[in-house]
Amino acid sequence: MINPIEHMIQIKTQNGKQDYLPAAWRIAWFREACPEGTVSTEILHLDFNQEVEHEVSIWNDEKKRYEKVIKRAKGAVVIKATVADGKCGSATGMKTENAATFSDNCWIEKCETGAIARALAALGFGTQSIEDEGDRLADAPVTRPSRPDVDLNAPASMQQLDTIKKLQRAQGLSETDLDGITWGDAAEMLKSLQKRRA
Repeated sequence: MINPIEHMIQIKTQNGKQDYLPAAWRIAWFREACPEGTVSTEILHLDFNQEVEHEVSIWNDEKKRYEKVIKRAKGAVVIKATVADGKCGSATGMKTENAATFSDNCWIEKCETGAIARALAALGFGTQSIEDEGDRLADAPVTRPSRPDVDLNAPASMQQLDTIKKLQRAQGLSETDLDGITWGDAAEMLKSLQKRRA
């Protein structure tokens, strides 16, 4: 069974490093949870001749550092993704991308993946808020919300305990005795282990 917490990565944002669930793991989680679910995409706009530009960082061998430059290219696309869980839930996500954004020629594929990831997030699979990063929207949480529906003094969940053990093993830490640990304490331990991993 896929545990999305195990596949979170840290990404840099204007508010520091934040948790993010990559699209591949959102899709795998969705497929496992909703075997009857569907994913479809539609190109709303595609122009291979549209002049575009994007600020990118490139390595300067002479100065031995990265420098920001404006990259120009031709090509822009807008893709809409629709996901349905096979029961009664569905959501859509849209993404815009251009050929100047990436160093390779996979900008259309990356746009489609991003649209699917946003639709899955809207359906509850992945990070749940949208943060404005200048001219690009990244689907990543600013902070993990508190859980008012959870009694912090209740026993820790099996998922919390399993994830703590896995993170401790992955970081080479000796396993802590978790007998009698509360939900709130487990949440704090997970937060601390995630920071160590960053």
